[in-house]
Amino acid sequence: MKKRTSTYILVILIMSFLSCKSQEKKQTELPKTPKSFKILDETEGDLDKDGVSEKVIVYDTEKETDLGTERQIFIYKKKYDKWELWKKSVGAILPSQHGGMMGDPFEGISIERNCIVISHFGGSRHKWNYTHRFRFQSGEFQLIGATVNFGSPCDYFFTFDYNLSNGKINYVKETEDCESKNSNIEKEEMIRKLENLPTMNGFYPGNTKLKFPKSETTIYY
Repeated sequence: MKKRTSTYILVILIMSFLSCKSQEKKQTELPKTPKSFKILDETEGDLDKDGVSEKVIVYDTEKETDLGTERQIFIYKKKYDKWELWKKSVGAILPSQHGGMMGDPFEGISIERNCIVISHFGGSRHKWNYTHRFRFQSGEFQLIGATVNFGSPCDYFFTFDYNLSNGKINYVKETEDCESKNSNIEKEEMIRKLENLPTMNGFYPGNTKLKFPKSETTIYY
């Protein structure tokens, strides 16, 4: 009798385990990766402040452009324990050869404070780094922050930080002379609020020009 009871308990435990694994697989199951696409990075987090995480996947499409292969962002929402495509974006991830001698410029994607954060890095002697932040508002993912770092040793470095939500811009440039061991720091600030914020779909990092008034300083973010 004890042996039969033990067998029943073992069967129940096995069935419970298989049921849990099946449910887990169902909850995390994604639609098939589009044909010829390759996953570069993915992350999860709440993007629309509804308390439920979305999934963001960056795909390499293998579609050739002038600077390598095109990338796309797919954003999925969970509905009835299944992931469904919610939003799609082309342009916010640079092509595979845009990094110059540094190779692929895409560093990664993350979700921070309900925003999608995209990082790029590239260059040759002068290195550059872009960080762009997109927040879901007015039915679209809009650019709310851009940070650019650019420069090289024994020449100059600058940091440009633009909060598009309030229009505040900070720019700091340090010129460095390694022979004389001297350096000089310049700072500029201004407010520039845009009537319409750029949307993630169609935005191209480093392709938007901003010129400081009464200055020769021009930034591309």
